[in-house]
Amino acid sequence: MWQRLSWKHFEILLVVLCVSLQLFVVFSPANSLMRWYQSDDAFYYYKIAVNINEGRGITFDGVNVTNGFQPLWMAICVPVFLLAKYDLILPLRVLAFISILFSAGTGVLFFRFLQKVIAPITAALVALLWTFHLEIHEVVVQNGMEATVGAFFTILFLYLLVHWRGQVLSTKQIVFLGLVGGLTILSRLDNVFLVFLLGVWFVLGNKSGYLRNLAVGDLALVFISGLLTYYIRLRSGAFYQEFSASLPVLVGLGFLLKPALFYLLGLYQYPETGQDVKRLTGRVLLAVSIFSAVAGIVLFSLWYLDVMPNIKFSVIVIDWTGTVLGAVGLRLFLRLFFKAEDESLQRWVFWKEPFDRVLKFFTPVGLLLGGYLLWNHSYAGTFMPISGQIKHWWAGLQNTIYGAKVDTLGQLFGVQANFNAWKLAFSPFVHLAEASGKSMPEILAPVVSTIVIVFLFAVIILLVISQRNRIAGIGDVGLFAMFLSLYSHIFYYTSTTYLHVRNWYWVGEMFFTVIVFGILLECIRWSVERRGWGVGAWNVIALLSGIFIVVSFSSALGKIVPWKVSPESRETFLMEVRFLEANTEPGAWIGTTGGGIVAYFITDRTIINLDGLVNSPEYFQLLKRGQASSFLDKIGVDYIYDNPYVVTETDPYNTLLNGRLERVERLDRRLLYRYLPPQ
Repeated sequence: MWQRLSWKHFEILLVVLCVSLQLFVVFSPANSLMRWYQSDDAFYYYKIAVNINEGRGITFDGVNVTNGFQPLWMAICVPVFLLAKYDLILPLRVLAFISILFSAGTGVLFFRFLQKVIAPITAALVALLWTFHLEIHEVVVQNGMEATVGAFFTILFLYLLVHWRGQVLSTKQIVFLGLVGGLTILSRLDNVFLVFLLGVWFVLGNKSGYLRNLAVGDLALVFISGLLTYYIRLRSGAFYQEFSASLPVLVGLGFLLKPALFYLLGLYQYPETGQDVKRLTGRVLLAVSIFSAVAGIVLFSLWYLDVMPNIKFSVIVIDWTGTVLGAVGLRLFLRLFFKAEDESLQRWVFWKEPFDRVLKFFTPVGLLLGGYLLWNHSYAGTFMPISGQIKHWWAGLQNTIYGAKVDTLGQLFGVQANFNAWKLAFSPFVHLAEASGKSMPEILAPVVSTIVIVFLFAVIILLVISQRNRIAGIGDVGLFAMFLSLYSHIFYYTSTTYLHVRNWYWVGEMFFTVIVFGILLECIRWSVERRGWGVGAWNVIALLSGIFIVVSFSSALGKIVPWKVSPESRETFLMEVRFLEANTEPGAWIGTTGGGIVAYFITDRTIINLDGLVNSPEYFQLLKRGQASSFLDKIGVDYIYDNPYVVTETDPYNTLLNGRLERVERLDRRLLYRYLPPQ
């Protein structure tokens, strides 16, 4: 049956299911529709889009320019929110439908990608899991954030990479892939790690798997070693911010010099028979020592010339140690999976095709990213989004509500609260632990949960070992390069004093988790076939599992976005808006942290973003100097609306608003204050 089935029909079925099961959301009551949009941050985009369309510039408050957003999602929002002049709910309905279409497209592309790795029947089941898994859906589709378009372009990029890597491509195809890579970055700027490292993996084309993965590994090592070096030496917080200015210099030099030195010393050639670890280690030591000497001279010069007065020179020693261990370990690891191939790296004919691909692929990537950064600087006065700069700065505050600095290895590696990049991978075990806690005495629950988890991991390891030969055959589709890019991405956040990390940052990690899960399912399928149990049973199980996934999703979504709403609940999403309109005069300027939903729906008032995520670079600079009250005075803020603990007890608001607040009225946990003039 499955052999006769055209998998094109499955793709059509996937799209039909994705759209039909969610179409009711578009036409649901306004209060139910607002439960689809689970993030206040999404309304930053929508308010800015409305202001752009009304001729107020790229502003959140209509006055102060901002760039605290991801550009591609904003480009999609702007035309949609032309409809806001007719009805504020209408563009939200249209955007929900667009998100559903992106979700359907992502599901189809993910299915096509998975077919390069696993059998179609398993790929179909895993694609259904991605499209209709509620935890994934809540992050990628429902938030109303850039994750929707980011997931689509990420999987489009991955699919084209794997589909085209070994083919003879025309210039148009390579340039198109570069454009897709550039759009993937513009969908979320932190996708630059994924596009850069997998781009290198792609341009090496049909070269040996050893060389492709080694080149990517060395480039990832430059970045990861640099990040971890400064984290180990400085940790998080204000001390890190004061002494980490030289990090881009060390990493930049690493990208320029480390691969070149490794190449000159023959560290990219597959080792000859009999070449021992001692010889390899000696060459790595020489290459890294030369680099460290050059880096030391450069950093000393910058310090001596007072260009960078705050430099800790011990970072050179730490980076030297990390690079030596990483470079040797990487080469020994890859030798376990790849055999020698007769390729001479010293001849131009070897590099001709990669150089050609580099120019054609990375030129559009560079033009798109560079053009955006230059436009950013010309318009807002800063190359990077102000929101990311502020989240780095928060880590230097002594008492902030936005999170705590990274203090544990679990947080550093993205497997612990506040920085849980692998939440999806660990969620089954978390649910198991929670279920154990409810069904048995408290003293036994953690013991039983631990035993079950260890047992499951042991089963997975044995399963992988039993199918290691087949797994080796599917391993060379960029998964190693993808894994390294994801940990470059994770360490960028966890090791550089970045606070208030959100769950939609980890879409790449979610893709990787589901891909690995698909490979494990394929291992089970292989084991079933090998034992002669037949494919029929597996197909039936896959079919029933797919039906269960779809039905469970449909039922859960109906509860999240109910079709019927009681009359008294129809406008509960406007509670804060109505409160502010009742207690402030038309034309009032109201400062608040967050404030996306309120700013979008309120009439005849202006909301000022106090946390700075969508405020101006000028406000951020004054905030850092403790002088932001002068900014609020200049623009004429009349009221402050926020949680009293936030504005009176935590940094930076306690000093910013000290002695300037007079209570007016309370709504639940928030107070409305009159903003008093300076004494």
